[in-house]
Amino acid sequence: MSSKPTAIVIDDSPIMRKALKIIVSQIFDVVAEGSSGDDALPLFEKFRPDIMTMDIVMPGRDGITAATEVLGRFPEATIVMCSSLSTRDKIVACQKVGVAHYLLKPFDSEKVLSVMRFVMARRAARATQGDAPGAAS
Repeated sequence: MSSKPTAIVIDDSPIMRKALKIIVSQIFDVVAEGSSGDDALPLFEKFRPDIMTMDIVMPGRDGITAATEVLGRFPEATIVMCSSLSTRDKIVACQKVGVAHYLLKPFDSEKVLSVMRFVMARRAARATQGDAPGAAS
């Protein structure tokens, strides 16, 4: 049994999924991967990860819809969106549904790891205070 926190990576691009998995695996045990927003809720229900990364534009449910569903059922979920979309309306939509952070593609591994550590530290602080970790700040 791993002592690392757990993660799920959801992205429709196999190349991006693999790249994120390699990066995220440095500090997380990646317990599952998905290729569409339709995978998000079933995978979260099954594995209850500490963090989930998700693209926005994917077949089936988009990332914002999938994040809304996951956070609706599991308000404690911590979701980091990883997308090439940088329009203000997409970023605001993610904040409104309670996404913990938003990473713009392309990104480098140090940026991803820095964001993951920041989000997990904020989650731990909120858990200590009794707030829902997935809540937008």
